Amino acid sequence: MYINTEYCGFYTLTTIEEHFDEYAEKAAEMAQLIEWDEIILYAILAYDHCTGGILSADFMLLRMPFEKYAKLCSVISDDCRMFFKK
Repeated sequence: MYINTEYCGFYTLTTIEEHFDEYAEKAAEMAQLIEWDEIILYAILAYDHCTGGILSADFMLLRMPFEKYAKLCSVISDDCRMFFKK
């Protein structure tokens, strides 16, 4: 697991889910203060291509223009999923 791209160690799926929920809530709060064309990126999960299992989870609260997010989506690995609030 990573927080702001800083490695924090290995954690159980339960702990990762708790962090996911926590960051989703924080992102929802922050999203109330953003402009109409911005998003809050709060998680990037990387999955194993064969099994679908989670390989890594990175949690953050990044405010960015939706256009920048869309460009990031076009270059990120197909095995990664980004989560955001608008």
